Amino acid sequence: MNNNLITAVILTSSLIFSNTTYADENAQPIKHWSIGGGTYALIIDHEELGDDDFTGFTLSSTYAVSDSFSINGQYYSLEHNDFSYLDVSGVDISAYYGTGLASKGFKAYVGAGVYSETLDLEGMEEDFSGVQLRGGFGYNWEAISLDLSVGIRSTGDYEDLADDGADMSAVSSALVLAFRF
Repeated sequence: MNNNLITAVILTSSLIFSNTTYADENAQPIKHWSIGGGTYALIIDHEELGDDDFTGFTLSSTYAVSDSFSINGQYYSLEHNDFSYLDVSGVDISAYYGTGLASKGFKAYVGAGVYSETLDLEGMEEDFSGVQLRGGFGYNWEAISLDLSVGIRSTGDYEDLADDGADMSAVSSALVLAFRF
C-alpha cells in the first residue's frame, strides 16, 4: 500500500511538472505597445442630402494592458472626396475588449470611446465631438501588426450644424500598420 501511494505521488508530480514545463515552452512574449499609421475614412450620411465622404491618413498608438484589454488613440487628418476645400482633423480614443490583443496571431475586439474633431471650411471652423462604438480585427506578427477597425458615431453635433431635423449617421474606419514593442 505504501508503494502504491509513493507511485501515485511520483506520477502526479511528474504530470504537474511536465504541464508546467510545456506551458513555459509555449509562452509568448507580450508586446504592450504598437505605434503606426495608415488610412482613415469618415462617412457622414444626411438622410436628405446624401453622403459626405472624407479620406486621409491616421497616426495610431495602442497600449495592450493584457491579451484581452487595450486602449487605442488615433489622430487623423482628412479631406472631402468631392470638395477639397473641406478638411476634417481630430482624435479618437477607444478602450477595447477582445482576444489576442498583445500576443502574436489573430486578434478581434469591440469597444467604446470618444471622438473630437474640427471641420475646416476655408477658414471657418466647426467642432464636433461625441461617443462611438468601435470594433475590429487584425493580426500581430513578431514586430508589426495590421488592424482594420470600424466605428459608429453619435451624430448630435453633426445634426446641430445641419439644423434641419433630418436623421444623420456617421461611420469611421481605419486600416493601420504598426510596429510592436
